[in-house]
Amino acid sequence: MLILSGANAPPTTLGMPGSVVHLCVRVPASDRAATAGAVRTLLVADLTRRVLEDVHRSQVALTLLAPRPDSPVIPGDLDAWMIRPPEGIFDSADAAAAAVGAPVGLMVTVAEDDTAESALTVGAAAGPEPLDDLIHAGHDPVTLRCVLLSTPYRQQAPLTMERIADAAGLLHRWRQRVADWSTHASVPMPADILEAAYRAFDRNLDVPAVLDVMHHVESDAAIAPGAKFETFVHLDRVLAVDLPRHLGGPHS
Repeated sequence: MLILSGANAPPTTLGMPGSVVHLCVRVPASDRAATAGAVRTLLVADLTRRVLEDVHRSQVALTLLAPRPDSPVIPGDLDAWMIRPPEGIFDSADAAAAAVGAPVGLMVTVAEDDTAESALTVGAAAGPEPLDDLIHAGHDPVTLRCVLLSTPYRQQAPLTMERIADAAGLLHRWRQRVADWSTHASVPMPADILEAAYRAFDRNLDVPAVLDVMHHVESDAAIAPGAKFETFVHLDRVLAVDLPRHLGGPHS
């Protein structure tokens, strides 16, 4: 079960197999959709959805609330951010619930928003460069996804050039590893490794702990390359940082 807890709210437990969960995202008001805070809110909602769908086999309906009628909500191409598409954009939680046929099970919003009950509150994201400028400069949205999710979601995520470079280097190395491991015979994923990763996801979406598990898998010579491949590809269905990107390409 996915357990989300905050300092000022009782824990929220989700993830019964076969259950239907309505996640509703209240995007921060802004004149631009591609702000770091808005994108991080959407990314945390997408991560929550992936844990529920791919780990717990729940059905998830994701809806968005427009902060005001003339405010942009979606930051361009959701596919570029590896965000699974929402059911729609609505002007109220009641309208969203009526459209998907299920009450809001969890509201995902920024930490400063005190209007939502049963809320998963996401910490701000900030850096020296506006997010739009980073995209226009050629930074991969998937790398930025990695940066914005690798800090615990309730904490502020620093979007600095150093962290972006570190994430880009890590993803490049892991994509090459996945491509290399793919040439070996497939071996089942180690059950204890998978359990540790699932436990981290279920404990407040603890992405840093999942990344630690993956670092261990990468470096442990006792784990067969085929098992490393299966583990990384499997966990990437939830993290969604495009680790199979180099499959079929030249290895270096």
